[in-house]
Amino acid sequence: MPWVLPRTVHVVHDDTAGAALLDERSGRWYHLSRPGAALLKSILAGADPEAAATEAAAVPGDDAARSDRAFLALFHDLRAAGLLIRHPEVPPRHRRPFTGLFTRGTGR
Repeated sequence: MPWVLPRTVHVVHDDTAGAALLDERSGRWYHLSRPGAALLKSILAGADPEAAATEAAAVPGDDAARSDRAFLALFHDLRAAGLLIRHPEVPPRHRRPFTGLFTRGTGR
């Protein structure tokens, strides 16, 4: 299942500074560096969190010297804060076959 942002979380990307996340429930802003924003983009695009952490460690930025384990910890922090959730699986609807508008006598 892919990871998504909850409806109450909004992201603003800035190519030079990174990204900012707004959690409407708490009114709190979370700021991510460029490598942290790259991690978020990769995960939202469907990448495996471990692979996204390795890619984020290679992105130039203030914390680019951090290891992929640090970015994996960032992923877990985003989850713990409720900023990333698993996309809910919606089961297919079971429909009854259409038998017509009036299945019983209407007296007409």
